[in-house]
Amino acid sequence: MPSSSPTWSGGRNGSSESLRSQSVSRRNRRGKSTAAFFRKGRKRDPVEPEVDPRIAERARKVRDKEERKAFKRAILLLLVMTLVGIVVWLAYSPYLAVRHLVITGVVSSSVPRQLQTAAVTEGVPMISIEEELLRERLLEDPWVVNVEVEKRWPHTIRVIVEERSPVAWVRTGGGWQALSSDGVALDIDPEMAMPLVTGLGGTVLDLPHPSLEPSLRFLEHLRADLHLGTVVEIHGAQVTANVARRVVRLGRAGDIEEKAQVLGVLIDDYTDPGTVINLFSAQRPAVYRGIDPVPTGVSPSS
Repeated sequence: MPSSSPTWSGGRNGSSESLRSQSVSRRNRRGKSTAAFFRKGRKRDPVEPEVDPRIAERARKVRDKEERKAFKRAILLLLVMTLVGIVVWLAYSPYLAVRHLVITGVVSSSVPRQLQTAAVTEGVPMISIEEELLRERLLEDPWVVNVEVEKRWPHTIRVIVEERSPVAWVRTGGGWQALSSDGVALDIDPEMAMPLVTGLGGTVLDLPHPSLEPSLRFLEHLRADLHLGTVVEIHGAQVTANVARRVVRLGRAGDIEEKAQVLGVLIDDYTDPGTVINLFSAQRPAVYRGIDPVPTGVSPSS
């Protein structure tokens, strides 16, 4: 009798299929989890919100307005630069150049030569001439006491010169020098006849005597016909003059211009040589006879 034994039909195969299906199921689950993980980590593309049409229209108008402003500024800047270029060209063009150079008051100074050295000539642009700088340069000439430089547009430069004049030969520590009324040394012909000023001893012009300039102003205001032969002597603070063979005691240097005017009136009434005219005070002059002074020379060479 055949032995009966249990039949495992498909037993091992069935078990294998069950295991495979479970494994596949687990792999699927792991795949889904991994995909879900990567989906969470990945950034989503932003979604632009919908803009209100009214806001968009207003923004467009603002942009258009700013663009128009920028365009206008660019046009304005271009016009300004063009205008500046035209003005600069015109200022340096022959249309605004010097055509007339008028110089007045020049006798002994070197003003014309100084103007030529400074390139102030016909044909130069008017705008290139600086009046104040030119004036300072011309004042460096010892003959020039004052000068005015005027621009008369569009083509004229006028230079008005006031020159110094020598009033006396002054004997100082440096020898005889021709001085103006304000004490400036001038270069003149040594044979030129002028009043003399003595008594300064070793004084030099860099450290002038306090009575020197008043004495020079006295000679400047003295009548021109009395200059020849006049000698002024400085004795410390006192000043004495020999004018037309009259002795004039001027005293101190105060009111020196007024004293010169008073002397011009008195001297014609007292013609005797040696007459002493006391002008210590211009308001109370005194006149008395003295000794006829010895005539003196009228120039350093005499």
